[in-house]
Amino acid sequence: LTSFASRPSDLLLMAVDLRGAYQEPFPFWDASSAATGARLRADLEVLPALAEAGLCDAAKDISMAGAIGTALMLLECSQVGARIDVDAIPRPDGVPLLRWLSSFPSFGFIFSVRPDKLGAVLTRFAARDIACRVIGEVDDSRTLTLRRGDAHELLWDLNRDAFIREAADAQAQHA
Repeated sequence: LTSFASRPSDLLLMAVDLRGAYQEPFPFWDASSAATGARLRADLEVLPALAEAGLCDAAKDISMAGAIGTALMLLECSQVGARIDVDAIPRPDGVPLLRWLSSFPSFGFIFSVRPDKLGAVLTRFAARDIACRVIGEVDDSRTLTLRRGDAHELLWDLNRDAFIREAADAQAQHA
């Protein structure tokens, strides 16, 4: 799985293990410390299995940038844009949305999936009791628009401003 293969008309999915808790007071969602090694290995095996079965070829693990920032990194690498429905993002019961959007889950991924592969991908995660939902759709705009209810807001325009490329370029210049 790569960050460079997302295409317009793909669906953006978020898969995350909600069986966990925060490591207070930090933004780290820990779904692994209390899990058995066998469960963790089987959960992780879903990723190469998706690639090997040809069900997905673009993905990124959710990092300190949170779900939205990670999706933006994937979009930038693939030179595409997307619309994300913030209300569709899977999250634990009782966790405020803004806290969840800035969280770093121990098992969380953004996937770009061809629509005809959606059912098979959802089935694989459901079999592992991992929350997985469609959160948006990829387009050719090179922008990221967020939707919540009837409100739409442009979050980032990759046509004007890089998200990760400038940081990587600046770091290389100082090395």
